[in-house]
Amino acid sequence: MDFWELTGVSLGYAVLLVALFTTVIVGSLHIARDALLSDYPPAIQERYGEQSARGRRTAAAAGLLNLLVFLAVPVAGVLDLRDRADGSLGFWPPFALGTVCFLALTLFDLVVLDWWLFCRVQPRFMVLPGTEGMPEYRDYAFHVRVLMPRPVPWPLVAIPGYGVAVGVTSLPLSLGALRCAGFLRHCSLLRRCAAPQSSPRSAPRHAHVPRSSRF
Repeated sequence: MDFWELTGVSLGYAVLLVALFTTVIVGSLHIARDALLSDYPPAIQERYGEQSARGRRTAAAAGLLNLLVFLAVPVAGVLDLRDRADGSLGFWPPFALGTVCFLALTLFDLVVLDWWLFCRVQPRFMVLPGTEGMPEYRDYAFHVRVLMPRPVPWPLVAIPGYGVAVGVTSLPLSLGALRCAGFLRHCSLLRRCAAPQSSPRSAPRHAHVPRSSRF
């Protein structure tokens, strides 16, 4: 597998991860506008008040769905890479896939969901009732501070960390595929050895002579 094929596969699954994540986020906000209350600036949270029961249930369901997305997409990507690989997949191609996926998700979340949609467009499903017009909705720096908290910017550390997790979890898949291929080859050899060997027919001892040729 060359560099460009790996890049194309990684970007394809990155788009899939971003699309599924966005669907879960936007869908949960349409169900309950305060589902993501804990992600809002503190001043907005204080004015809005306590999260509703519907918001808590929706937040829990959204978290579970995103967890499934974060597990299913890299597994599908690793299986795709394994089918394209000539030999053993190893650690680095899945690591690259996971890192590219989470990097794309982080950038999309910051630039599109936070800066463009939340701060600039401010659609109705993102504005909490009673907080309309608050200046904190246009606080672009807040989202940067969330991305790079002090002293450890763990959201940035999570980008290569996700790649490491995908790379490590892909090793059992690669090992299992190698064992399965070896087992199938072994079974094929056994079948060949057990097959009866066909031997050429022995010629008859006495050739048949037609009566008309007898004297």
